[in-house]
Amino acid sequence: EYNYVVNLAGYVDHSHKKKVLKSHFYGCKNLAEFFLNSNIKKFVQIGSCIEYGKKSSPQRENQKKFFLKNNSYYGTAKLLSTKFLLDLNKRFNFPSTILRLYLVYGPNQALNRIIPITISNAIKDNKFDCSTGHQLRDFIYVDDVVSAIIKILKNNNTSGEIINVGSGKPISIKKTINKICKLVGGGIPVFGKISLREDEMIKLYPNISKAKNLLKWQPKVSFNYGIKKTIKYFKKFK
Repeated sequence: EYNYVVNLAGYVDHSHKKKVLKSHFYGCKNLAEFFLNSNIKKFVQIGSCIEYGKKSSPQRENQKKFFLKNNSYYGTAKLLSTKFLLDLNKRFNFPSTILRLYLVYGPNQALNRIIPITISNAIKDNKFDCSTGHQLRDFIYVDDVVSAIIKILKNNNTSGEIINVGSGKPISIKKTINKICKLVGGGIPVFGKISLREDEMIKLYPNISKAKNLLKWQPKVSFNYGIKKTIKYFKKFK
C-alpha cells in the first residue's frame, strides 16, 4: 500500500517521438490510473518548464492559456500528462500536483547536460565549442528540488495545482560556462561555434512566487555554492 507517489520516470533521450510519448505521457497515464482508486494522499508529477512552449519569461502558472502548441516532443508529452492529471483531479478529486522544474543540476548528473559537460571539459582543460551563450536560463540545485517535493507531500492545499520550481534568478549560458572554467582553472570555451536551435528560447526562467506563498518554499542553495559542490563531485568521481 502506498500513500505517496512521485513520478520522476521518463525516457532521457528526447529526440525519439514515440519513445518520449510512450514514456512520459503513457507512463504517467498508466501510473495514475493504477492508483486512481487506491486512496493515495498525493500524486506528484515531475513536469517541465518546456510545457510553457513559447510563453515569455518570467513564466507564471496562472497564465490563462496553459495548453498552447508545443514544438518539443518532450514538452508535448509532459503537457499531455498535465492535462490528464488535472482532468483526473477535476473529475475524481485525484490528488495530483504538477511541479514544473527548470534546469536542475548537481552531483552525478549525466554528461549530456550543459553544466556537467562544461565541468568535464574544464577539468580536462579542453578547447570546446559553444553557442553564443546569450541565452538566459534558470538553474536550480537538486537539493532544493528535493525540498520542494517534501514540502508538497506535507501540504494539504496543493491538489490540482501547477507549481514552478526554479531559482528565480536567471543567468546567461556564457556567464555560467565562464564561471565554471574560472572555478576549475581550465577549459577554453569557443563561443559562437554552435548554432542555436530554431525553436530555442532565448529567455527561460520562472516566477516562483506561488511556490513561496503556497509551499512556504524558496531555494536555499546559491548558484555559486551549488556549482562548487558539483565541481567537487566531478573532480573526485569522474
